Amino acid sequence: MAGIEKQSTVSEDYLETLEKVKKQYVQYVEVSKLYDLPTEKHQEPNQNLPASPENPLTTNSFRIK
Repeated sequence: MAGIEKQSTVSEDYLETLEKVKKQYVQYVEVSKLYDLPTEKHQEPNQNLPASPENPLTTNSFRIK
């Protein structure tokens, strides 16, 4: 009869462990939803305007701080 008692305690421990793992997994799933990143939207590359007198590439000046 000792074998049957040992078997039942082992299976009870196993079931308790499964319940703990199930709870941890549910917590993991809830937390992982926090880190879901929105899908990246395709953006058009910025179109730079060509240089002009009104919009020069540089100001041909410098500053001393």
